[in-house]
Amino acid sequence: MTIFDIVIPVGPNDYNILKNMIEYTLKNIMNYRNIYIISSKNFEISNTIYINENEVFPFNFISILEITKSKNRSGWYFQQLIKLYSGLYIKDILNNYLCIDVDTFFLKKIFFFEDNLPLYNEEKPLNEYLPENYEPYFIHMKKLHPTLVKKSIICGISHHMVFENHILKKLFKLVEDFHNIPFWKVFLNNLDINHIEKAGASEYEIYFNYSMIYNKNNFKLRKLKWINYNKIIHDTNLDYISIHYYLRD
Repeated sequence: MTIFDIVIPVGPNDYNILKNMIEYTLKNIMNYRNIYIISSKNFEISNTIYINENEVFPFNFISILEITKSKNRSGWYFQQLIKLYSGLYIKDILNNYLCIDVDTFFLKKIFFFEDNLPLYNEEKPLNEYLPENYEPYFIHMKKLHPTLVKKSIICGISHHMVFENHILKKLFKLVEDFHNIPFWKVFLNNLDINHIEKAGASEYEIYFNYSMIYNKNNFKLRKLKWINYNKIIHDTNLDYISIHYYLRD
């Protein structure tokens, strides 16, 4: 049985759903150790550990805003980098940690490892088309390093992902050796100006495709059924649901 930690970055748009999301996480995620809530606000929720987003990482919202110049999207890039850097900067975090988007609710008991290998979801949302090849993500990814190309028809975005810190360190080294600056600065410096205000990068696609290229025998794919929707619904066909801010009533 592989034990892992859970990381949940939380921004202002999702303050009001966090406690409910934690209830579902506590109930339905199997074999985790700690839940880390990363935010500028301490919610003091039982059975969780608070991490101040402004005190732990080598970047913060202001430093990201200075690079991107985007008031609307800097917070979005901030939470992506938080996910990637949590394994390096949260004290005593396990090598394996599951990042869950705070607007994602698991409706059934779910395991995230099988035979000590992380499980990645290869299923699209059931209720909408999710493009498998959103070009700006992969243009950005290849700028990080020439070998980082889309390696699968599978979309790497499913609003949660198991990260392995030893794999992240290899990814960072690959990129940093190529650019001679920290990974997070490479990530931000290579956002396309035409897409910064929309969606210019995906941490999930970067890690998923890096794993497909350099680590393909050390994870497994599985099919979880899910939808993007405007509220929680308890459909027995669904494993989880994501209620994005822009969809909510």
